[in-house]
Amino acid sequence: MIVLDGATGTELQRRGFVTTALWTADAATLAPDLLRQIHLDYLLAGADIVTANTFRTQPYTFRAAGRESEVADLTMRTVALAREACTLAGRGRVAGSMAPLEDCYRPERVPPSEVLRSEHALHARNLAAAGVDLLLVETMNTAREAHAAAEAALATELPVWVSLILDPRTSDVLSGEDLEVAMAHLRALEVEGRRVSGFAINCTPPGVVLEALQRITRDDDPRPLGAYANASRPDATGAWAQDPDAAVEQFGEWARACRAAGAGLVGGCCGTTPDHIRAVRAALTK
Repeated sequence: MIVLDGATGTELQRRGFVTTALWTADAATLAPDLLRQIHLDYLLAGADIVTANTFRTQPYTFRAAGRESEVADLTMRTVALAREACTLAGRGRVAGSMAPLEDCYRPERVPPSEVLRSEHALHARNLAAAGVDLLLVETMNTAREAHAAAEAALATELPVWVSLILDPRTSDVLSGEDLEVAMAHLRALEVEGRRVSGFAINCTPPGVVLEALQRITRDDDPRPLGAYANASRPDATGAWAQDPDAAVEQFGEWARACRAAGAGLVGGCCGTTPDHIRAVRAALTK
């Protein structure tokens, strides 16, 4: 079993970082010591992989803010902080986060395919140049963007994982697309002989993630599956509300259930903390 870290953005907020119009993308320059410490705390809690805080360092996002010239340097600094945490811990690998270009919860805002291909290619190249160990195409709310981002990531020749966000009401992709159909297309994706290394479900309540794992497990595909669920979710006001099914004491049991359902990677998404990851590691070593 591989243990992924937990949330970075909501953990920065929990520890006092005031988010900007670009969410937490500026943390590497505004609060580098805090960001490094969060990565280190996850590693000390038992994570094998920490995800660099590059969820919103895409050129697409910074261009809209008139700051595109800063992107490559900021991405480099952000990845370096994660790498420094691994050095301090004496272990760990760094994943580069590749998120939807628009709002994770608004699949109707996904840009045209040609924009997806060019923009994700820019971000993937910046992450590869910054020295990540793998690319994590995550929180994808449409099969179309997941496919485009995965293609761009595979072109770097780094290992690539792809993770989808689901609609809690249906357990299908947030866009309304059938989960199994979306997964079938991603499983078949190939770029110059390279294929996606693993698939996951994230940014979704624990119970829905567990159900989805049972739907996408395939005996004829040995590639691993992953699960990193939310411990909180945005309420009607936009504030983060705790999910009653994702308390720390329950998260370890959920991780064991995910392992039983076929997951080879387990971690946490929004609202999770190092305590959640410590519970996951403890549960998976029993």
